[in-house]
Amino acid sequence: MASDDKNNPLDLSHGLDQRYDVIVVGAGHAGCEAALASARMGRRTLLLTMNLDSVALMPCNPSIGGPAKGHLVREIDALGGEMARNTDRTFIQIRMLNTGKGPAVQALRAQCDKQAYRLSMKYALETQPNLELRQATVTDLLSTRDTSDGRPRVTGVVTTTARYRAAAVILTTGTFINGRLVTGSKTRPGGRAGEGPALGISEALVGLGLTVRRFKTGTPPRVDARTIDFSQTIPQPGSVAPLYFSHDFAHDPATREGLALPPGRPSPIYPVPPEAETGWRAQLPCYLVHTTTRTHEVIRANLDRSPLYNGIIEGTGPRYCPSIEDKVVRFADKERHQVFLEPEGWRTSEVYVQGMNTSLPEDVQLAMLRAIPGLERVEVMRWGYAVEYDYVPSDQLTLALETRAARGLFLAGQINGTSGYEEAAAQGIMAGINAALSVTGEEPLILRRDEAYIGVLIDDLVTQPPGEPYRLHTSRAERRLLLRQDNADLRLAHHAYRLGLISSERYAAVERRRALAEEASVTLARVFITPSRATAERASAAGLEPVTRQMSGVELLRRPESRYDQVAALLPELPALDPDTTIEVELRAKYAGYVAKEEHAASRAARLEANRIPDALDYQALRGLRTEARQQLERVRPLTIGQASRIPGVTPADLALLLVQVERLRRGKAPA
Repeated sequence: MASDDKNNPLDLSHGLDQRYDVIVVGAGHAGCEAALASARMGRRTLLLTMNLDSVALMPCNPSIGGPAKGHLVREIDALGGEMARNTDRTFIQIRMLNTGKGPAVQALRAQCDKQAYRLSMKYALETQPNLELRQATVTDLLSTRDTSDGRPRVTGVVTTTARYRAAAVILTTGTFINGRLVTGSKTRPGGRAGEGPALGISEALVGLGLTVRRFKTGTPPRVDARTIDFSQTIPQPGSVAPLYFSHDFAHDPATREGLALPPGRPSPIYPVPPEAETGWRAQLPCYLVHTTTRTHEVIRANLDRSPLYNGIIEGTGPRYCPSIEDKVVRFADKERHQVFLEPEGWRTSEVYVQGMNTSLPEDVQLAMLRAIPGLERVEVMRWGYAVEYDYVPSDQLTLALETRAARGLFLAGQINGTSGYEEAAAQGIMAGINAALSVTGEEPLILRRDEAYIGVLIDDLVTQPPGEPYRLHTSRAERRLLLRQDNADLRLAHHAYRLGLISSERYAAVERRRALAEEASVTLARVFITPSRATAERASAAGLEPVTRQMSGVELLRRPESRYDQVAALLPELPALDPDTTIEVELRAKYAGYVAKEEHAASRAARLEANRIPDALDYQALRGLRTEARQQLERVRPLTIGQASRIPGVTPADLALLLVQVERLRRGKAPA
């Protein structure tokens, strides 16, 4: 950690001193969203990356979305972020997942053109006012001692050629800090294949008083599509109905004009069956195959050569994205596992082998792949590998993603122990917003757990730090019926508008949607349908069961088979709605009791979240607290009683005592 000494005559880098409001280190998915948010809020922002050709690179699967992850992308978009728009510009396939399940777990997933995504995001960064993009390697952090409480304040960064100063610094370094790549018995320094590690940052963080630990993640081999027998695969086509992640693409057709994907004719390498032709936009299928008992035999026979089992890899890996060798060992009773062959773009023959993450030696990787039907003659273009890297345990952060040990330093993405592009981007936009707010001394934006999946993600990280790479699931949200992917704008657009992250036109469009949903719900409750021959004919034409008694529109919509458009065919008083608003109105009717129950529970929880704990509360001085509770409360230093209730080791009795003491402090009395 370097001292921010501006008077050292031997430091020639002072000639390159430049000042910014916010500096973002790393241009992965977290860094891009952080830099864009800060710049769009009017702060002069610098984005530093080790390689400008790797901006927003997808080093693992070039896909965006899925359960919970797709919800995050919609929320990032609602807050004015770029991930959704960039996905809509560059996807080669999009689908709605879990359509046979309830609305709370339905989510979009898109397969993107890997290189188009990277270039499109780089262009968004380069054309953003208030944002400078620069290739440089950060080796240290600048800091001074904060006189208010003795904590250090980070004031900038040191690169190999210059010093850059700012009121706030955001680290989004991914897997690069002290990164090490592993394939078989071979190890080499690197943050990902073809790129070196970031050195010096861990030491700077430790110098600021932070703890650093090691995690591990991995990626599968990429194979040549020209060596795949697609006749033995099961095509997985994209959606026949138009689907988009972003508000702009879904609600403003003008934004889709001039969309030139695929560029010219798509590659003839991939067979597109007639049922995969969607009409509204060219898409490529993915392809499903399965491992075999022979695949598993190859893996078991070579476990002694696996870095996971022979001690070469020491870091903890992700539970929900295990390597293929880990799956074969842990689920020994399963005769086969799903494997998806996913094209990486329109103009490439590289195929991502989803489900085959591995760090086994190259010869074993080839043998296990060739034991899969359809891949008997496959050739590997890039070998799978594991990467170990340093991360900062996330209980050292505030809910604003600022480190508690040092002021002015924010962390986002895999440096906080998460996995996944979407989790990284969600943290990135929040770190960018809060860093920008800190520059002007404003209160941070903290999203509640009942307000956004982003709130669930960050609260989990700070309150219950993971012991393995964290992945968000819909099951982590207590109010997931309220946090659907279709209503993200309705939940969060007011924050984005207040912060200047979305235009007044877009905010007005969101409010019009809200008003339309309310108008449709009120109309459904007040208009009635009377049985008659004409009604029966219209109901039959709309695909509805006969109406045998007088009923309101909302009663008719509550029928399991009824949809809003069908009911509207019988009730001309109902307004026309877009797909997302239609879902909102249908759910208000069909799930009214459940929604009311969740809203009531959320309201009760909000009272605990509003009950703030004084920053200066001395937990050591509180008599009656159990030792474990005292240690855990001191470790997290929760902002509210609600957050304290979610800390492991804090019991209801501890909370009751804490409530009493907080109330005494509020009344100006000393703690008992």
